[in-house]
Amino acid sequence: MINANTLPVDIEEMRLWAEGYKEQFDLSWVDFGKACSIPPGTLQPWVKGNYNGDNAKLARQMFRFRQTIQAKSEREVGLLVDPGYFPTPTSQRLHALAVMAQTGRICVAGTGPGTGKTMMMREYAAQAEPVWQATMKKSTRKLVAALQVVQASLGLKVRPTYMYPSALSREIADYVKGRNGLLIVDEANHLDVDAIEELRAIHDETGVGLLLLGNEELISMITSGRKRDQFARLNSRIAYRHVQPVPLQGDVDAFCEAWGVTDPGMQKLLARIGLTPGTGGLRECRQVLQLASFIAADAGRAVTLADLKDAQADRTTQFLNAA
Repeated sequence: MINANTLPVDIEEMRLWAEGYKEQFDLSWVDFGKACSIPPGTLQPWVKGNYNGDNAKLARQMFRFRQTIQAKSEREVGLLVDPGYFPTPTSQRLHALAVMAQTGRICVAGTGPGTGKTMMMREYAAQAEPVWQATMKKSTRKLVAALQVVQASLGLKVRPTYMYPSALSREIADYVKGRNGLLIVDEANHLDVDAIEELRAIHDETGVGLLLLGNEELISMITSGRKRDQFARLNSRIAYRHVQPVPLQGDVDAFCEAWGVTDPGMQKLLARIGLTPGTGGLRECRQVLQLASFIAADAGRAVTLADLKDAQADRTTQFLNAA
């Protein structure tokens, strides 16, 4: 890449390129401005040749943006293409869990990282109707914050925090009642007892399906944690629960097939990565494989086992079940 401050930049050339780029990707001036870090009110007159400020400065900025785009395109040539969602034995189990929950039941899944539960949630929501997806985090642990996340997932106006929780809960219950829908709550392990119990109460009142997804902590918290007595009503209503700390061998096989990995050595290494507790499962497989793809692309060749090993070493993954 060239230092744009060390050579003159053709202003008209940059204007033409910018106009063509905007048209090619059908960008609004606002979106284009965000992409190249030039305010849309400045970008539009500059591209149209009506800007009265420092045109050369903006041309250099656009030149740097173009170089970034071109470098990214060159880097992507030869890289492995992310296949997006692909079915695995685990995702099919979780899919069946979602189907069961949508019949008006409560189901719970506690799985380790990289087992595909979030991808499954999105895929199921694209297949069935109505399905609402609410993803929790530490900042939404408390009852009111959790109910606000659910409101947003339903497309309802998010009410102020000073409203009584009962009013927020009532609005949610009124909306989901009679719709035969499914509320998927991802990262439910972040919720406290009051928040989970309120979701259970909404289910009881409305018959809405409820699928709680999280890590293994979610299952232990509900069934054997120090607060398990407070979850007695929830436990008695759970139709099915699924616990799985790491992906299955079949999940890794499906991953390799989806990504086009046919080399036996690479498949073996990816299995070691994916099946070792604490390494991140298929998510870590994806990270390592993509990094290996970058290494290979720089050398102008296909990914090899050596690239995969180098990528794994760079990410300092520690294997506990070394072959």
